[in-house]
Amino acid sequence: MAMSTYLANAMLDLTLRGVAFVPPANIYVSLHTADPGLDGANEVSAQTWTGYTRLETAGGAGIANGFSAAAAKSANNTKQLLFPANAGQSKVTVTHFGIWDAAAGGHFLYGDAMQQARDFNPTDEAVIYPNRLTVTVK
Repeated sequence: MAMSTYLANAMLDLTLRGVAFVPPANIYVSLHTADPGLDGANEVSAQTWTGYTRLETAGGAGIANGFSAAAAKSANNTKQLLFPANAGQSKVTVTHFGIWDAAAGGHFLYGDAMQQARDFNPTDEAVIYPNRLTVTVK
């Protein structure tokens, strides 16, 4: 899993320089049509997947409820994430996911490939079940 440049710099500044890092109020998951790199590129857009939006991982229950407590440098999502149906005119192929600190804009935190790419035709919904999204820091 790739940690973004933003987050890597923030963690280095925190641990090596004592510069405070303000944790996000919420965490959001995004879908991507290609590798997001270190800055969140290639996110699905509302122009191609009408109704697409990033999903808040804790379902409004507070940031601590979206992922399990870290163990062995990993954490898993605890809630089901149901993206709205693709209301666009054509299929969208999703290959990667991303993790952000905002519903729109904000800072990209992590990204990685899905276990396998998946095509979402018009009317298809994307679902990430609990414990299926693992964030591992190497």
